[in-house]
Amino acid sequence: MKGEYVFDLHRILLGEMSWFFLAEIVLRTAIVYSYALFVVRAIGKRGMGQLAPFDFVIIIALGSAVGDPMFYPNVPLLHALVAVTGIVFLTRGVAHLTQRSKHAEELVSADAVRLVRDGIMDLRVMRREGIARQELFETLRSAGVDQLGDVERAYLEPSGKISVFRQPPTRARAGLPLLPESVEGPLRTYKERETVLIGGCYTCWECGYAASFAPGATFPSCPCCQCGKWVQAVTGAHEALTNVASSE
Repeated sequence: MKGEYVFDLHRILLGEMSWFFLAEIVLRTAIVYSYALFVVRAIGKRGMGQLAPFDFVIIIALGSAVGDPMFYPNVPLLHALVAVTGIVFLTRGVAHLTQRSKHAEELVSADAVRLVRDGIMDLRVMRREGIARQELFETLRSAGVDQLGDVERAYLEPSGKISVFRQPPTRARAGLPLLPESVEGPLRTYKERETVLIGGCYTCWECGYAASFAPGATFPSCPCCQCGKWVQAVTGAHEALTNVASSE
């Protein structure tokens, strides 16, 4: 009878496969779980929202394991329960392993990385982590920073958030303006080997390295990133807006 087939407990729990297929599910779960963890680590911190890679994989794995048997009659419940149990044991095993092995912790977990140090951006780290220049500037502006010299440290956290530590008032320095160029217009830049007409503090347009130049000197390449473009350093948003207005 069709009604008897709908409530067939053997089909609901085990399906058409034998009991030995449960061992294969455990193996499949372990392989897919390990591969998912590897792939998520490769996505990068900013691609995972506010979750660490370990948490991200758990949510994906559990969501997939419990979702299909709820809607598809050909997916037995017992298979899903074995998969969920395997995910839980794998998660606890990985957590235990990371507590006992520093190497395993570095392989599985993501560490915070430094994006800015004393007003200078680490361009190599930003490229590796997929952090765009304007994305960093937007975060700094949201933290109330109007020029890069005010930043003592900025870190990309494992959750994907950027945390900012500002310079103390006693160590305030001029730095690269953080104005959105798409709105305010491009900054006035000076090229390498161009003569300095107005002496003062200038910053590398690429990384934010700051240096003072006397009138009559020539702009060198940046000693940090070898960029050949310089902009006038500022101490605050008002000065940056004034410089932009005067260059228009």
